Amino acid sequence: MSGAPGGERLGREASRSRLEIIDFLRGIAIIEMLAAHYVGYLPSLIGKMVDYTETAMALFVLLAGFMVGWRYQRFERKPRAETLILWQRGLRVLAVQYIIVLTVGVPLYLLGMPGVRGDQSLPVFIMQSMTFLNQIGLIHILPTFIPLFAVAPLILWAFTKGQTLTVLLVSMAVFCVGHFNPYILDLGQHTIFPFVLFQLYFVIGCLVGKHAQVDGTLAPQHPMRWLWTSIILLLATMTLVHGKVLPSRLVSIHPLNLVGLLYHVPIIMIVCFITLVFWAPIKRLSIYPFVARFGRHALLVFVIHLYLAKLLGVMNYLALVPMLLNCVLIAASVAVISETLKLYERSLAQAQVPIGARWVHVLFR
Repeated sequence: MSGAPGGERLGREASRSRLEIIDFLRGIAIIEMLAAHYVGYLPSLIGKMVDYTETAMALFVLLAGFMVGWRYQRFERKPRAETLILWQRGLRVLAVQYIIVLTVGVPLYLLGMPGVRGDQSLPVFIMQSMTFLNQIGLIHILPTFIPLFAVAPLILWAFTKGQTLTVLLVSMAVFCVGHFNPYILDLGQHTIFPFVLFQLYFVIGCLVGKHAQVDGTLAPQHPMRWLWTSIILLLATMTLVHGKVLPSRLVSIHPLNLVGLLYHVPIIMIVCFITLVFWAPIKRLSIYPFVARFGRHALLVFVIHLYLAKLLGVMNYLALVPMLLNCVLIAASVAVISETLKLYERSLAQAQVPIGARWVHVLFR
């Protein structure tokens, strides 16, 4: 059946639909991240709601792993070519990080922003930033993905050798080490998202992506049952965390630990299974194109928002900005990002793509 033209067409449409779901989930993650980074300027009630539900980084890492696992069959056929593709992806993230250091980190250093300058000279600051020894708010996020893409070919190679369970067990063991010593790999300031912890989300994503590619479907059997199971797990974890069942010293989830894993995973599962179960009506929502567009260009959205968020931070550092004005500026920032994405997509659709759009595509595709 798959050899027939109709079967091939349906296969392409199914594949496109699955990737649209991933774009939508990435869009949810990036919007969560925007909310988390702007929450300090919003009313406290909104801040609490964001803090209780925000799983942006975990979902991003999981989806990054999914897209690696999605390449499993191609890696099986051409391991060297796929290894180069994955490493090139990591190098693109590295290039973007260096651009951010020079165009955001250095200006913040020169302005003397809190938590940036310290007692370092400018050359030392640049060198330590380039080697990930400085952990500056928002600028610290992308370096987490670089080692993940570096080890991705090894994970796929192990999958091709039938060592899927071994990979998962090793990842869980590394997580357990990180649970007790999350900064074991840190050479400079403590990372906000330690690699030894978040690699578990990446490996799980790789596993899900591999099985989705091989099985030809994202949804497991009885997805509604999985959704209800996720809700029950979340309620149980919330009872432990917020019901004074555990001592307060054990319920902190930063940096990520076992309690954080039990808290984040059910939330992520709920988001994913709601998307799978109600995908058809979700696509009819008026907000769907907005979320999907943000997801298609998640890295570009992150970088644009980083400039705007840091600009807002500088404004609040230099002068007392009323909360209402901050809310207006945040809304304007989101609108700027949205319009920039529309302009970028229109540029890519032109017969002669402008050189600026081509360079952006090289870095952020």
